[in-house]
Amino acid sequence: MSDILNLYELIKKNNYQGFSLSLIRRFCNSIVKCLRFLDELNIIHCDLKPENVLLKQRGSSSIKVIDFGSSCFSDRTVYTYIQSRFYRSPEVILGYPYGKSIDMWSLGCILAELYTGYPLFPGENEVEQLACIMEILGVPPNDVFQLATRKRLFFDSRGVPRCITNSKGRKRKPGSKTLSQALRCNDTVFIDFVSKCLEWDPHKRMTPEQAARHEWLQPSASSTYVSSKSKESSDSQQQQQQQQQQQQQQQLNFLHKLQRSQPMTPNTILPEIKTPSNRTQRYTKERVKGANGNASEDGRRGVGDATTAAAAATVVVSSSNSNSNGGCIPGVKAKQPLTKLLISCTSVKELISVFDKQKQNNRSRNGTTAILTTPASEQCPEGDGAGECEPQQQ
Repeated sequence: MSDILNLYELIKKNNYQGFSLSLIRRFCNSIVKCLRFLDELNIIHCDLKPENVLLKQRGSSSIKVIDFGSSCFSDRTVYTYIQSRFYRSPEVILGYPYGKSIDMWSLGCILAELYTGYPLFPGENEVEQLACIMEILGVPPNDVFQLATRKRLFFDSRGVPRCITNSKGRKRKPGSKTLSQALRCNDTVFIDFVSKCLEWDPHKRMTPEQAARHEWLQPSASSTYVSSKSKESSDSQQQQQQQQQQQQQQQLNFLHKLQRSQPMTPNTILPEIKTPSNRTQRYTKERVKGANGNASEDGRRGVGDATTAAAAATVVVSSSNSNSNGGCIPGVKAKQPLTKLLISCTSVKELISVFDKQKQNNRSRNGTTAILTTPASEQCPEGDGAGECEPQQQ
């Protein structure tokens, strides 16, 4: 007998985590068969609980019900203090006539404990035991209340339940949660089976014969349960995918916002080089015609307008020379107006290099010395004082 476990020891070995509904269904089928047999014999077990349900052998779901020391015939109910507290029916607690239906109440409590791992109504005494029952099932109906002989222990003169606090400082309020919430179970067929075992009125409570025909104990119930579980898992997977997509979208939005908030520097954004418009080109040609007559006078004075001189000259610059002498744009065409080169320059050093190149081209082409002057501020950008750089004269 030491190798045989009862259901309470099995729950304890499972670390009070409860069992699957498929295993609970097999246990329930065996217990219902026993209760059907007792019902035919008009016998009330009177102490049905997990400790009194044994496994026939390890690894098998076959069970047998033991301990008939408190049992009696349904027409000879002698004792009033029967059943263990956690599995005690309300008619025994309130003191009105009981019958074979008290074993079905105990069955409902056992099934709930097999699913959660803990007693459904863990009252510390009879007053709190009834408070635990009312917390889930609400107050008893009026016809049951009128038949109760011990109602003064649990209700005041107005019929209001007495409010008590247990040793843990908890107060239980009638009807504050449902059976599904207490079991944390979404299987409606299983919840329906347990709720029909836990009816206040013993005449409305499910009988063993009705339990055997209930949908939850039918062979098709297991497939229904599996399909409901698979549907729940697919729904949870879809929710997880939606959450991941939302997180990815939030990260992308954050990156875009961060990029927009970054400062615009020459390293990140290149300056836009624009080609002169037709109007600018016409204006340049007019300036060239007017500048041809004044070129000699500007040379005698020794002050050269860099922009006018640049507009008046055209240079022939090869792509190789442009790359070697620090030109502005590599790979330019062989013949290009100096104005375009000056517009494309981005620093003073590049302007000076263009002017120097223009001097060399003028010497080689005309055999004479053509001097292009630039403002003192651009020729000597790093001068410490005035007078260090003087304009060149012809």
